[in-house]
Amino acid sequence: MIDINAYLECKRDLVNHSLIQFLPAGGPTVVNSAMRYNLEAGGKRLRPVLTLATAEALGAGEESILNVACAVELIHTYSLIHDDLPVMDDSDLRRGIATCHKVYGEAVAVLTGDAFLTLAFHVIARYGLIDGNAEKAVRIAFELAEAAGTKGMVGGQVLDLLAEGKNLSLEEIENIAFLKTGALLKASVICGAIAAGATKNQLKSFEKYARSIGTAFQIIDDLLDYEGNTADIGKPAGADQTRLKATYPALLGLDEARIKAEKLYNEAVKSLDELDCPTELLAALAGKLVYRER
Repeated sequence: MIDINAYLECKRDLVNHSLIQFLPAGGPTVVNSAMRYNLEAGGKRLRPVLTLATAEALGAGEESILNVACAVELIHTYSLIHDDLPVMDDSDLRRGIATCHKVYGEAVAVLTGDAFLTLAFHVIARYGLIDGNAEKAVRIAFELAEAAGTKGMVGGQVLDLLAEGKNLSLEEIENIAFLKTGALLKASVICGAIAAGATKNQLKSFEKYARSIGTAFQIIDDLLDYEGNTADIGKPAGADQTRLKATYPALLGLDEARIKAEKLYNEAVKSLDELDCPTELLAALAGKLVYRER
């Protein structure tokens, strides 16, 4: 039996320690302070853990993959800072503390997000300088750039903003969910697989798994906005409803949205059967992503 909570705690501590080590030593003090503030706010670190777990399933050691995992989390952190800005989701709370722009002002928050995004690719470049990693680093940088850009998070956020107050089809909502959330979750898995030397067939199976859990994760996030409370989820509950966001619960209702998430979880676990490597940990992580309360 896998103690998934113990595994998550162990890897979260490892990632948190490593992220702080990557912070720049020079530059304006206020930006460095803001970067540290956001990293020390904590978080579940699910994306870098997925990177590490995927590589681990393929037999790769965590030390060689840690740079890649941290780069994924740096991009995620940048996205949260920008998402919280008044011109975006206008949130005053993230991970239970004041958001970056509430503490440091909007201009510094924007630049702090920019700094995290830039640092992510600096970390990947450092990974690529290690003997034998150059080609992998190029492929990983490609995956991360696509997941973060207009074919991923940026595109999803634009569509999400344009959809406020509109009635969308299920297909349109699925597209937004994958782009703004699922794309980086998919990249988390795929980058770990690339770093561990996955074959083409293995990458196809990992992509099926990642796509399913990525969409399921967003559905649960939507449900928590309806059913959770601010203290538990670390950000204002009910924000999606206030802004008339196009979400799964808004279209399907709470029960049907949960059924959809569970169906995707089952699809993710089934896709792991195609792999010729240990997958119990990845199955347990999928369950943790879907059956969570915050």
